[in-house]
Amino acid sequence: MRYLPRRVVVWLGSSAALVGLVAGCAPAAAPPAAAPPPAAASQAAPAPAASSGASEWVVGLTEEAATLDPLYGQSTAGSTLAESHIYDTLVGYQGANLQQMPMLAESWKLLDDRTWEFKLRQGVKFHNGDDFTAADVVYSFEQYKSGKSPRGIYAEEVASVEAVDPYTVRFTTRGPNPSLPANLASLYIVPRARERLGDDAFAAHPIGTGPYQFVEFDRGQQLVLEANPSYWQGQVSPQRLVLRTITDPTTRVAELKTGGVQVIEAPPVNQLAELDTATTEPVVIKGARLIMYAFNTTKPPFDDVRVRQAVNYAVDRESILKSVLEGHGELLHGPFSSAWMGYDPSIKPYPYDPAKAKQLLAEAGYPNGFETTFNHSTGALLKDREIAEVVASQLAQVGIHLQLVPTERAKLQSDWLNGSFDGFTSVVWGTAADPDPMLGWTFYKRKGHKPDDQLNALVEQSRRTLDPEQRKQVLQEFSRYVHDQAYWLFIHAQDDFYAKQKDVPWEIWPASSTIQVQRFYRVTPR
Repeated sequence: MRYLPRRVVVWLGSSAALVGLVAGCAPAAAPPAAAPPPAAASQAAPAPAASSGASEWVVGLTEEAATLDPLYGQSTAGSTLAESHIYDTLVGYQGANLQQMPMLAESWKLLDDRTWEFKLRQGVKFHNGDDFTAADVVYSFEQYKSGKSPRGIYAEEVASVEAVDPYTVRFTTRGPNPSLPANLASLYIVPRARERLGDDAFAAHPIGTGPYQFVEFDRGQQLVLEANPSYWQGQVSPQRLVLRTITDPTTRVAELKTGGVQVIEAPPVNQLAELDTATTEPVVIKGARLIMYAFNTTKPPFDDVRVRQAVNYAVDRESILKSVLEGHGELLHGPFSSAWMGYDPSIKPYPYDPAKAKQLLAEAGYPNGFETTFNHSTGALLKDREIAEVVASQLAQVGIHLQLVPTERAKLQSDWLNGSFDGFTSVVWGTAADPDPMLGWTFYKRKGHKPDDQLNALVEQSRRTLDPEQRKQVLQEFSRYVHDQAYWLFIHAQDDFYAKQKDVPWEIWPASSTIQVQRFYRVTPR
């Protein structure tokens, strides 16, 4: 069994001077080079070994893409996974340690505390043959900043994007913004041709610069992709990639054993040992994603901090980690697990204290408890249904009676984004190189989250703080505040599991700045 670390490499920039802040290079006063050198892009995935699955890989996934249009469709994990094979971003990450790498941008530097200049890769073409230029970057960001794109949160701190020449773009941010490269890793570049084609036609047959070209999408079954023969990074393998939706975990395992698929995500924990054989092997990523049980704090009873704290005191998270998850994760002390910048080991998890929970409920005006809703996934996350049932049982002991509502991941995400859920819900965020995207999606002026000036001010302060150590301290203060306000039911960050045929040369390759979503291909430099 292969275990991968949960520690991530985070680029923090230079604390010496604002103008000297560049992506891993010398100050701007020096000869201009910026991000890792262009050659690093070809190091993203080593050359593939000989494999029986070299010409086609079928990957068994827990959910399908809600959309293939990154501009206006739902930004679910399934969508991000599919889109990462069709489109490219300006900046990317590689490896389990999330090392930053250039993608469509060859290099970048900070001209002053608010102005970033990106040099674009030349000779790149979209799948329809159009050249990739700065105009496509400007067009994409106009859409992301239109107010209609769910991914617009990643561009929130971008004030403007200017095409200096066909292969140079200049980003101006609202203030000092050390997280810009990490946010750009989640914003796919689409061609201007999309405007001519129209939303529906583009979503039905998407066009990107990515390693795979769209072939067909059979909803509920599979997405079929063909390798891009002109991919700028090199020769892509496998030639044909099939992303197959297999929601039942037992079926995913059976398909792997019989050779129906080459890779699967989320095999059941109790079947990991039987997959460690001469022909198959599990791959485990420790502490890979935060499981966020977020309250709707705009409505009673969860608008009251005492009620939220009571729920946290009423749940025995240690027993859940030990008995339900079988140790496959870590306890959450706050909004960050131990791999995140901003994690503070001095913050302790809420202890299991039903008496304290009852006391807080009485003080909040609920001496007899109340009824509420818990929206959760089933089979998409590790022991998600079982955890929901244990939480319901434990909360019932202090008078809180849950209506468990099994819900598809895409709807959980949509309702959470829109703040249109009751009670509390279950969403997820992968361990990331930088916390800012998560803070933007999850806390900052969020629907379903009551107005909180102190919370928003801490997020804004973290976005303006360029010194790495000072920013870490701001994020730790934020973490303590969120813990004390009990904005989530804090239970755990779960390990992530995959399994594969041993002769398939797939390795962990994150699709963005988070480890949660993976790419399923290899590239041989030309």
